[in-house]
Amino acid sequence: MHSNARMHLPMRTTVELTDRTYARLRARAAERGMRGFSAIVEEALERHLGPADEDDLATGLVEAEGTWSEDDVAEWERARREAWATWPADR
Repeated sequence: MHSNARMHLPMRTTVELTDRTYARLRARAAERGMRGFSAIVEEALERHLGPADEDDLATGLVEAEGTWSEDDVAEWERARREAWATWPADR
């Protein structure tokens, strides 16, 4: 499947932090009972970037147009049909 179809999944990345910031981040995560701090970083970034609005979505859709080949679309449709065929009817 085309990589753009996975944009809604979490992505790993590397961010360089000062020792002081890293220590504060780890401490905040520990205060919340968290083993890692990805959720705190995501929360801070979302707050910094602000809410996504409809214009962002529309721009993203326009930019994404044509990124899937006909083969990508056919593969996605095949996978969708298979998934629906095996989906329990009582759900």
